[in-house]
Amino acid sequence: MRPALLMGAAAMIAAATAHAAAEPAPDAPLNPTLTAMPDNTWLNLRPASMAKARTYSGACFGGGLFWYFGGAHRGYKGNDVQLYDPRAGTWIQATEPEWPEVGSPDWKAMTGGGGTTHHLSPKGRPFTEHTYQQVCWQPGRRRFFIVLVSSGTWEFDPKRREWIHLINRFENPGAEPRGAWSHNNVLYEPALEAPVLTVGSGSGNMYRFDHAKRAWQPLGPTPQELNWNEFYSTYVPPWKCHLISTMKKGWMTFDVPRRTVTPVEAPDALKGCHSLSYDAANRVVIALATRKVSKYRQTVTPWALDVATRKWTELTPAGPAPIGQAAGRWAALWYDPAHNIHLLVNFVRRDRAELYDGGVTETWAYRYKKAIAACRSICPHSLTVAARNWPLPLAVQSAPAPLRSRLGTGRCRWPFNPQSLARPRPCRGRPKSAFRNGACRFP
Repeated sequence: MRPALLMGAAAMIAAATAHAAAEPAPDAPLNPTLTAMPDNTWLNLRPASMAKARTYSGACFGGGLFWYFGGAHRGYKGNDVQLYDPRAGTWIQATEPEWPEVGSPDWKAMTGGGGTTHHLSPKGRPFTEHTYQQVCWQPGRRRFFIVLVSSGTWEFDPKRREWIHLINRFENPGAEPRGAWSHNNVLYEPALEAPVLTVGSGSGNMYRFDHAKRAWQPLGPTPQELNWNEFYSTYVPPWKCHLISTMKKGWMTFDVPRRTVTPVEAPDALKGCHSLSYDAANRVVIALATRKVSKYRQTVTPWALDVATRKWTELTPAGPAPIGQAAGRWAALWYDPAHNIHLLVNFVRRDRAELYDGGVTETWAYRYKKAIAACRSICPHSLTVAARNWPLPLAVQSAPAPLRSRLGTGRCRWPFNPQSLARPRPCRGRPKSAFRNGACRFP
């Protein structure tokens, strides 16, 4: 074989190895610092490297990774994707930053506004722009799904660390629904098994993305309450709909297939909330209220919504809490089910000297409560460890390897022999009649 071919083959093998390591393995050990967190506490994780502060841009979580991308508007010029791996406790530089030539029309458009560039980067990637909550995780495809006002519709594969351009608006402007950054919302709808874009300005319609046709399909008009209204969302499985916080009309449930919203009572402190995430282990929604501590700095206070009673409770965590110029803004809080914690990227500051280069962030974790897994899963292993009062992360760690990737979802269907289980015991005061064939059938 020729030397050039040998070198090329070696490079391909090295690239494949790097790609394979990008997404955490389902049986990788959990982070003991996170699993040991007490109830109702914040923890500043202080990883060795930090994400760049990105104005008007949100985060996302999926595949065991915390996604961060965006910027523009004199905030950050780079188009790089940064991923936080909570198991390893590190930020991954998934792609290297690019930006338009300084002084070019694309540079002026990006730095003077939200990022309305007119070309792709030299590597065929999108230049940065505001993202608000225009990113979602697709569990079946195991990719992030992104809608960008300038360049179109994208996926990002965390395993291969690459962008996939689904719709190129530069070539076909009408192929993607157009809306303003703050009036676009992207979420994954389980009932449709597809990403959904809600456009609150421009077309004023809702759309689902059809991967088979590689096209947006209209669902119908956006609910009137969401027109010209910025909002942030989290999916609540017991309700089979999303909970949303809007900037103009308060809190609502959002039934995406029916395109209907219903008001939800919330305390005044949560008016204009940007960050909320569903805690699957405890069946609550954690939402962050913001409070000024000085002219240019604010902190966050967590509130918990019990989805069964719809009662809100203000929480008072012990110890320090995140403080920053934009703490809690732009979809910054996301739930990590493996560790049963909520991750927060905290926008600490962006000084004038840091224009275009991004500012300072911190990475925080919040633990609401340690969870007993038994009565919320039909998995026999969960039942076994519940009798020992183990928290969910420890249950996952102690499970047989074939079970680990299925635990924590509430959908384990692993075959089992009831004789091999620990003796079933009542769970949190529930009667033995709640158990059948060795599995908990309590909803």
